[in-house]
This record gives sequence, C-alpha cells and structure tokens, in this order.
Amino acid sequence: MTPYEALIATAKFTSIQAQQTGEAVTEVRPFLVTGLVLLAQQAASLALHHAGDRIPAQSGATELILRAATPKHLPQPYTLPFDREARQAFDRLVERRNAFMHPRGLSWTISDLDLATGLETVRAIVQHLLEVQVVDESLSEWGQRAELRDALENFDSLAAFIQPL
Repeated sequence: MTPYEALIATAKFTSIQAQQTGEAVTEVRPFLVTGLVLLAQQAASLALHHAGDRIPAQSGATELILRAATPKHLPQPYTLPFDREARQAFDRLVERRNAFMHPRGLSWTISDLDLATGLETVRAIVQHLLEVQVVDESLSEWGQRAELRDALENFDSLAAFIQPL
C-alpha cells in the first residue's frame, strides 16, 4: 500500500466514523478520534517527505504537525499555519486518542466542543497540506482526491452538527 493509498484508507475509515457519530453513536467516537490523529499525521508526513525533510523515526503526532508548521522543515509558503488554538485542539485529540489506546481503567469520553474543534483542525491541516499549499505537484495529481474531499466535508458536517450553541 502506498502512502497515498494509506491516507485515503484512513480518510474513508474516519469519514465512516464521522457519519456514525452524527447519528449519535457514541461508541465510535474513540475510533473517530484515532482516525483524525492518524490522518493529520499522514498528511504532515507526506508533505514533509516531499519537501525533503528527514522525519525522525520515532516522531509523535504533535511533533509531525509542528514540523509541518516550521519553515525550517516545510518552507514558506507551504508552512502549515498552526496557531495556539489549533495546537490546543490537536493536543486534546491526541490526549483523547492516547487515553483510548492506553486505557487506565477510566471511562473514555470527549466533549462535543473538543470533538468539533478537533474535526475542524484536522480538516484544516489536511486541506492546507494536500490541497491549498501543496509542496510538490505530484501530491495534487494522485487519484482518489474526491474521496479525500468527501471525508473532509463529512468532518465539517459533523462539526457543525455537534457544535455547542
């Protein structure tokens, strides 16, 4: 499986979880959060790789995003805009993903606000790196782009649906 195929598989999986979460199925939320973090990691890894960055073997989720947000690793104008609010939203997703992947006997939960802002943040990361400011033309020419856009639209729909008033 190529990195592009893996990204699309993650986008499809995560999109399905988003659709089910929109139908008030809370049991899929941990899988949605896990997929969101992985999708952002994959998008950052692809962009960094195509920019020639030497990604450390043991990079954490947030580290990959921070590398993509640093001109040293991903030069302007491709550098990911990643402000404090986006960092906090992504960190909350990673924290919830870690709580699910490494349970400590507590029940797992995520607030609607944290999930909505996380969805919006991941959509913005993926969209910037793979559609808006593509570091290498080959990243915008691969097939299945419509499936990626569909997944991002599902994230927007769910975020709007669960956003607290």
